[in-house]
Amino acid sequence: MEKILLDTDIGGDIDDAICLAYLLKEPQCDLIGITTVCGEPEKRAAVADAVCRTVGKEIPIVAGLDSTMQPVPVYPTPDGAEALKFWKHSTFEKGDAPAFLYQKIKENPHEVVLIGIGNMTNIATMFCTYPDAADLLKGLYVMNGYFGKEPLPDPYYNWNSWADPLASKIVFSTRTAIHRAVLFTDSLK
Repeated sequence: MEKILLDTDIGGDIDDAICLAYLLKEPQCDLIGITTVCGEPEKRAAVADAVCRTVGKEIPIVAGLDSTMQPVPVYPTPDGAEALKFWKHSTFEKGDAPAFLYQKIKENPHEVVLIGIGNMTNIATMFCTYPDAADLLKGLYVMNGYFGKEPLPDPYYNWNSWADPLASKIVFSTRTAIHRAVLFTDSLK
């Protein structure tokens, strides 16, 4: 059983909701917490809670940072949150997601895999605030980066990096036992 923390910008594209649904139903996954990041993280937390409730699970959720380490011209709100009117969910206040992540990692040293599928602001802030967090992780898996041969048509095609480039730089320069990046390398036609 893998102890998993999920940091997500759920509430826009469907990919984060699918990831969360998978983690909730995977028998080898012990999802010990969820943090949200990006514009209106409180609404994003409510979306995550609604997904959890559909499978009858109560997972600790913390609405995280809605500002970036490096300013960007666009910072979206979760348009998928409109569907909350059809789903049972809790409401959330902004919390300290980096502190929550660190607490869970420190309580379970070398046992937690942190999955980051939004911009890296919460994770980078945790690494800056709690420098020992990286050494306590079992692994870090992020959906971030682009390493294709062809240039991207627009920088925002690599949204999770473009939304906070400084945070991505910090996360990619932090050494963890295992660090995997899941990214797109297809040619964009």
